[in-house]
Amino acid sequence: MSRTVDISASLVCLALAAGVCVEAGHLGFGSFLAPEPGFFPWIGGLALAGLSISLLVQALRRPALAVTPAGEWAPPALLLGALVLYVPLLEPLGYSLATTGLCIVALRILKTRSWTINVAVSLALAVGTYLLFCRALGVELPAGSLFFGG
Repeated sequence: MSRTVDISASLVCLALAAGVCVEAGHLGFGSFLAPEPGFFPWIGGLALAGLSISLLVQALRRPALAVTPAGEWAPPALLLGALVLYVPLLEPLGYSLATTGLCIVALRILKTRSWTINVAVSLALAVGTYLLFCRALGVELPAGSLFFGG
């Protein structure tokens, strides 16, 4: 990406990280062995801040390019579109089917070679995370109203 875009993105993400850390501070940290609700968001905010600073430093060290090639925008735009569609489709399709579709799109953007591998990895990821969250952790995920009449 162009230098200007990277600088802008890093500053926006740095501001977001600061907001996450501040809000996480209001929830309480607890300790490493007994974390409270703000502990993991605060760690995530720090990680985002570190990555943002790293991107900013890299962008400031390289020379500015005249124009960002148009082809660089297509994959992130497609993934953003898939994520935007994922949210409203999650309830009617259910977690497993919506997540499988999102993973297939993401893997195609990453240019994996085989549709068979895409579908297999996507199904394994969707079913595996469903089992982890629903069965092991007791988190309720949408089953899907289109297929299960919910």
